[in-house]
Amino acid sequence: MYSYLKSYQKEDLPKLKLYEDKLITLGNLYGIRTKLDNALREKVWLKSGGTIIIQPTEALTVIDVNTGKAISGKKKAQDTFYKINMEAAIEIAKQIRLRNLSGIIIIDFIDMDEQEYKNRLMNELEELFKSDPIKTTLVDMTALNLVEVTRKKVRKPLYEQL
Repeated sequence: MYSYLKSYQKEDLPKLKLYEDKLITLGNLYGIRTKLDNALREKVWLKSGGTIIIQPTEALTVIDVNTGKAISGKKKAQDTFYKINMEAAIEIAKQIRLRNLSGIIIIDFIDMDEQEYKNRLMNELEELFKSDPIKTTLVDMTALNLVEVTRKKVRKPLYEQL
């Protein structure tokens, strides 16, 4: 019998069934290769039509937020930039954990004129990084409106593992 089944109760063994299908592998059944490919893509689309470009380098990881399709014909550009940046902040926190990015991370959000919008964005990022199980520090926003983040390296990032 299979050694990893020894920890189960004897009465549970007849209920257990291992996946056995000669036509389709378990990986293909759940689309694992496609999900991994998506997790490694450089461009991530946001629901609003904006995009995030994630480019890891030897020294640091650069993340760029773009309006994409989201700005065409919009009158209140600053409000749109704020909305896209807030949506991007949530997705960036998710992508950092998913891809296991670490070290120095520089995020280039869409430039916003209003200081209140910048403060809200930084507060949102701070809250998002608090839920990360790996120590993630939001350093500051530079004069060029680049957000500096550091994340402790626990293991290799996803792109190196694959």
